[in-house]
Amino acid sequence: MNCIDLFQKRVNETPNKMALLIPGKERATFLELQNVGSKAQGLLLENGAKPGDAVLLLDTLGVRLYGCISALLSLGCSVILVEPWMPVAKIQKMIELAKPKFFLSNPIGFLWGARVQAIRNIPRWIRIGKIASQTRKPGPLILEELAPETPGILTFTSGTTGDPKGVVRTQGYLMKQHEVLAEHLHAEQYPEPDLCIFANFVLSNLGSGRGSVIIPPAWKPETLASIDHLPREYQPVTLTTGPAFLLQLQKHAQANSLRAVHVGGALTDCAIFERAFERWPTVHWGHIYGGSEVEPVAVTDARKAVEFSRKKNYFQTLFLGENVSQISPRFETDTLWVAGPHVCPEYLGNEKENRIYKHKDASGRLWHAMGDRVKKDESGWWYMGRSGQPLEEFQLEQDLYSFLGSSKSFVLMQGGQKTLVGENLRVRKPEILKNFPQINAVCETRIFRDRRHRARIDRKKSIEKGPSWLQNKN
Repeated sequence: MNCIDLFQKRVNETPNKMALLIPGKERATFLELQNVGSKAQGLLLENGAKPGDAVLLLDTLGVRLYGCISALLSLGCSVILVEPWMPVAKIQKMIELAKPKFFLSNPIGFLWGARVQAIRNIPRWIRIGKIASQTRKPGPLILEELAPETPGILTFTSGTTGDPKGVVRTQGYLMKQHEVLAEHLHAEQYPEPDLCIFANFVLSNLGSGRGSVIIPPAWKPETLASIDHLPREYQPVTLTTGPAFLLQLQKHAQANSLRAVHVGGALTDCAIFERAFERWPTVHWGHIYGGSEVEPVAVTDARKAVEFSRKKNYFQTLFLGENVSQISPRFETDTLWVAGPHVCPEYLGNEKENRIYKHKDASGRLWHAMGDRVKKDESGWWYMGRSGQPLEEFQLEQDLYSFLGSSKSFVLMQGGQKTLVGENLRVRKPEILKNFPQINAVCETRIFRDRRHRARIDRKKSIEKGPSWLQNKN
């Protein structure tokens, strides 16, 4: 098997259909993307790349980047993707674990890589710009026959709660995830372009023969506004996103071409959904629950999720619906375990985390701990906080959010004392302490979000950037 076979088939079926479009930057058809990948294969083979080799890939977001990803996967190489903004010490550990044989990058990437000893030790550095001058005649990609367990894409969690974990997406996983996403996000219903901010959805679209309008990570207002001015055939009809991007889209674009939107990646305030329902009344709204190691786990109608959550007086959309058919769940006291064909295998070189989050049953089936407390009742699944957070603390936060009309805060529990940490709290301190006697202190400070979705609160960073007395308290 080879996961890029799906893309190659789409090239043969619709060579002139738009595959990738980055507003204001570049556009490529399926055939043009294949040809970039073909030239990239020539460069890689010229440098001795072979199946099983790991390659650290770094380039600006664009057609060339996805051409290289398709080239590497089709050759049976594993693609290592690292976020350059992560601390050097963590990147050092990542590269030591992954042991890449090649570093394929642009000049800026080489300058960045020179700061990290483990990257400097990579045996072969290849200038990605040489792809343009490759003499190999463009054509169909070489598709190596590969075992399903062959590593495909290797990424790392941010490590905000510990050391980064190497998440391995095998060739078999990439195929199965494509099937699950296509089924439950109804890709076959919408052959028109998809608005993309996540790389895994771009790859899935390439396998489905759909075009991707890719929004660079900066989410610049002018980029979002430009979506409305794309030619009709390039305007996106679907979007899978988190609440932070959805808010930015509402501010800067009309996006009247949208017909289906799925929101996940973090807890979403019910009010964010409700404003979106009003803004785009004819759109189908989905609510996704999943994680870096398995996506999706559950999908439900977002209007239903908000209705059920509001009935229980939750400020955030906590109703998750039920698992997708490919997922088998196991509910433990404070942790949801899942198994299925699109669950990532064990972490790379991290036995401690594997013992905590991975488990094989008597039949050899791998189970993954989501790290979330999920409860089930007659209506479906409910998210009840992270496994390490006491349930009463999570429920107190939900009550506080409803009272404050904002989720920009969290409860810090230390030594039996509860401190409410967040934004715009100082003026409301007296009424908070009066209405919530469980709260012992109030600390106003800036709330920081995770770097990927920009929605989940980064509690550790928010504390570190807060006043010194709060840091000492923690």
